[in-house]
Amino acid sequence: MIIDHSNQRVLEVLENREKATVLAYLRREKDSGLLASVAEVTTDMWAGYAEAVREAFDGKAAVTIDRFHVMKNFQERLDQARRDLQRALPAEERARLKGSRWLWLTNPENLTPLQREQLAELKRDFPELAQLAEQREALRAIFDDPRIKAPQQGQRRLEAWMRGVRGLGLAALAAFCKTLDNWLDKIANYFRQRLSNGPTEGFNRGLRAILWRSCGMLNFSHFRLRVLDAFGRPN
Repeated sequence: MIIDHSNQRVLEVLENREKATVLAYLRREKDSGLLASVAEVTTDMWAGYAEAVREAFDGKAAVTIDRFHVMKNFQERLDQARRDLQRALPAEERARLKGSRWLWLTNPENLTPLQREQLAELKRDFPELAQLAEQREALRAIFDDPRIKAPQQGQRRLEAWMRGVRGLGLAALAAFCKTLDNWLDKIANYFRQRLSNGPTEGFNRGLRAILWRSCGMLNFSHFRLRVLDAFGRPN
């Protein structure tokens, strides 16, 4: 799905996410004039998208990995660490961690006072998970910091964060830092305009609603037309 952030609409729905398909679309619409002035493209961490953008716009359009996908990747690492620890614990302690996923992955300000107390107890009893949760908040604070106004500043802050967390010796953080390193320049581009793929996720929910109401659709062309009719008009 191709989103026009400026006008808050769906531009196109492609049949697959293969690089060749995306590249053909971008080149066609760049030549038509529709995408001739594109300066920045937000995407998730899939190399095919980034390469298609680079080739279509001759490296002149910035590729931005938005914070949603970065934090989602970290959340997955944190949750995997929780599951791994839970499996290794004796039955009584395992029961304490069971059902605590919401507490670990929810932003603290969205927890109730009782939930914050429960999380504080778990942090005292499971220090490795506490460290991961604390580093999650430190990473989130970087993305929220209004003083960071350029990709270079953002990259320096992210590099400093990685230097700190690598010293903790936690496998989940080591794996995440490797991902962060691989995409660092494109993640730092978030600080250009702080564009987010949040609207894309909203449109995705709309697409799923279309499929739900129709009990599924086997004809891609019909599905595409329904999506463009519902979400293709400029806001």
